[in-house]
Amino acid sequence: MKIIVATIVSILALSGVYNLAYAESSYQMSGSGAAVLNANNPQMYQSIFRITLSDQSTITKGTFLVYGSDTFLHAYILPQDWSFLYNKDGSFHGQGPVQSIQGQIFNVALDGNRIFATNAGSLWKVSADMKNNNTRMILDYLITGADLFPTVNVSSNATVMIPNGNSVVAGTGFFIPLNLEAMRGTTVTWQNEDNIGHVIQSQDGHGNIVSMFNSALLKTGDTFSYKFDKPGVYYYFCTIHPWRTGVVTIS
Repeated sequence: MKIIVATIVSILALSGVYNLAYAESSYQMSGSGAAVLNANNPQMYQSIFRITLSDQSTITKGTFLVYGSDTFLHAYILPQDWSFLYNKDGSFHGQGPVQSIQGQIFNVALDGNRIFATNAGSLWKVSADMKNNNTRMILDYLITGADLFPTVNVSSNATVMIPNGNSVVAGTGFFIPLNLEAMRGTTVTWQNEDNIGHVIQSQDGHGNIVSMFNSALLKTGDTFSYKFDKPGVYYYFCTIHPWRTGVVTIS
């Protein structure tokens, strides 16, 4: 089984890479990323995603591309067999089949969460799972486009994982991600997946404790959340294991 993991690198205009000959529609969303083939000889590829909506429950067309020096996958959404729902908070979920130009059929489930909204267009983070009997692709994109509900206030969420081994004094066990980048208004949740407890404590850039946020002891499986309302660079550490530090950057 091939596994392709896509991670976002930039937002590109699809027509600048491939001419997909899309007709004008009320709602179009597009974005791009990078695909890494997880095999004996890993390769990095680019990935592009585009959908067109006629309303909040209907995809009229769409495409996924993964391409590079030795790989080209171009799969079209088969809209008649899709279920799709765009919610008033700017999130959406869809699932259904896609067909490659070689005739391969993949089943896809995708979820989008809006990062911010404006009257001129919005930005979403989209994750998709595309698979058949032989291949699985896990895709992540940032996409832009027209918004069905552009004036709705936006709130978003992000997660920082405390991995197993976080307490060890070594070059392993860092917070994941170590430097989280998010938009203003994001609620960040720290989740302890280590087998011992940790504390999340805010500090300044010089290592001094500040009173912005401070969790109770987080046992295995526990979480702690804080909403960042202002742009800035925010530092934190574990008071039990002070060599473990992390950063949240809000723009």
